[in-house]
Amino acid sequence: MKVVHRKETSQMTLELLVSDDRLKLFARVVPQADCNAAREDEFLKEVSSIAPDDLIDRMVVWDIVSELRQGKGCDARRVARGVSPVPGRDGKLVWLVRRFSPGKTDDAEREFVDFFTLGLFENVAKGREIARVYKPTGGLAGKDVLGKPLSTKAGRAISPRFEKTIEARADDAQEAYTTLVAAVDGYVHDEGGKFSIREVLHISGNLDYSMGHIDFIGSVRIGGDVQKGFNIKARGKIEVLGAVLGDNVITSDSSVTIKGFHYGGEGSFLSAKGDYTVDACEKVTTEVGGNIFIAREARECALCSSSAVISPRAAFIGGSVWCVKGFEGRVVGNPAGVRTVIEIRNELEVTKEYRKLSDNIRKHAAAAAALELHIGPYLKNRNRVPLLRNQFKEKMVALLDKHDQVTKSLEHLKGLEKKMREGKPLESNARVNVREMANAGTVLTSGETILELKDSVAGPVCYKPSDDRSEWRQEAFMDLTVE
Repeated sequence: MKVVHRKETSQMTLELLVSDDRLKLFARVVPQADCNAAREDEFLKEVSSIAPDDLIDRMVVWDIVSELRQGKGCDARRVARGVSPVPGRDGKLVWLVRRFSPGKTDDAEREFVDFFTLGLFENVAKGREIARVYKPTGGLAGKDVLGKPLSTKAGRAISPRFEKTIEARADDAQEAYTTLVAAVDGYVHDEGGKFSIREVLHISGNLDYSMGHIDFIGSVRIGGDVQKGFNIKARGKIEVLGAVLGDNVITSDSSVTIKGFHYGGEGSFLSAKGDYTVDACEKVTTEVGGNIFIAREARECALCSSSAVISPRAAFIGGSVWCVKGFEGRVVGNPAGVRTVIEIRNELEVTKEYRKLSDNIRKHAAAAAALELHIGPYLKNRNRVPLLRNQFKEKMVALLDKHDQVTKSLEHLKGLEKKMREGKPLESNARVNVREMANAGTVLTSGETILELKDSVAGPVCYKPSDDRSEWRQEAFMDLTVE
């Protein structure tokens, strides 16, 4: 500390000292002979000659003078305090959405979720506010204890790096920050501090516990395999460069392409509004709005397409195919005669509503058959029911009533099914093309018309349902093409 003022009187010896940071003024007081006559205003006058009045602590001054009157001095009492400068706040980037950084997983987030639903990124729609870039502030100047100004430092600005997929927007009503807005649909991608909105979610390896289920607003590309039990949902395309290993639900508002083998299983389902393309598949159930393209083989699948199945090099063994615009394959069935069904349907018959209706008809038919077994001969000879003993008569009456209700509902459902079949005609060029072999056990259906091959037929062969679905006709082979 430095002595900046000294005063000697008959009451005291006073020294005023300034701290090294110039923010504090201390008093050193030694009592003299007339100390009991010390006055506060005289002491305050000495301090005021050094420090501005608004910085002086009058309560401390009063206490020092009170002690002095009792013959007590002090070594260093703070009698004034300056105003510290306030440095400016640095600019900062505040995120309003969760961003994804490849290879980095927040363990704190993992602690509260299961490994299938990690939620490592957040879907961002075009136009959504994703972050705010706060501007630096200039800070506030200070004042030392002698009243001289103390300079301050302004905050440092930041310049986050982002691509054209992120748009910076200034808001006249908000001077404190600039808003960052998504220019496209996707997720916020953080790659070493450079930010962008990615429209394609690219997983370089397998889809497994390191990523969890995917529900993405854009397209998804998997560089490896989709492990068992992991689901993918995307508004855009889904592309898997490896295999899909079972019990997966895959849903796309566009197309699905699987370069490797696609195994389904009981818990699996594939839905695509566009095309479904795969190398080979087994036990896969699909609902496809576009075409189905299979390179090598489909085994025990339930393939449903609102367009066509065009796979001239593939073998279809077991399972079923529903299509609207036609089917073309290399081989149908196998030499062992496994039942393989190819069905040409109209546009309504491949919808969810028709599928649900068909399931209800099947359940009602099974229930009616089970009731007929329980009722036995009394179904056709109801006049014998009154001759039964009371408890058996009541039971039989209840079974007959139930049978009549189920039969009535079944007829109603079949009427609805007939309306849906008649509501839309078949595609005029819809047909079944088999290039090499249609094996025995191949079943062609359209409505209630069924053609089951008892013997194998060598290809190329073409079968076409009549317009009224009353029969299947064999016609000259012509490649299936769909616009």
